[in-house]
Amino acid sequence: MKSRRMMQDRTRNIFWLAMLLGVVTLALPGATCARELVGGRYVSSAGVNIVLELDIKSAAAGNLIVHQFFPAGITMVKSSPPAMKFDNGKAKWLIKKVQPGTLRIAVELSGPIPPGEVRAEVRCRDQETGKMLNIAISP
Repeated sequence: MKSRRMMQDRTRNIFWLAMLLGVVTLALPGATCARELVGGRYVSSAGVNIVLELDIKSAAAGNLIVHQFFPAGITMVKSSPPAMKFDNGKAKWLIKKVQPGTLRIAVELSGPIPPGEVRAEVRCRDQETGKMLNIAISP
């Protein structure tokens, strides 16, 4: 009798564990289902020269929209590639038809910024799934 009850309890526990795993998987689609198309890191994130390095893992990223956010009062002197727009500490790039590899965005600012005061956001649409992806990058 004990053996049968232990088997029923074990089966019930496995069932609930599987259900919990399924719920967690559905609740975190970005972490479990989305392919990683683009990654990034700051090579330089303080001072007047800021360098953001993007690692494009798949041409399925299509086009990239890159925003970089700088502290108030800082303006952009120049950037490579040239930014489409700079307004109130926010720079924007539209990078079309990206290919796998590394892309660097270098920015020269009007004054130095302390460490941790810059961040980036990369948006792209997965050409295979149609899903819009947002990637946050901080130093």
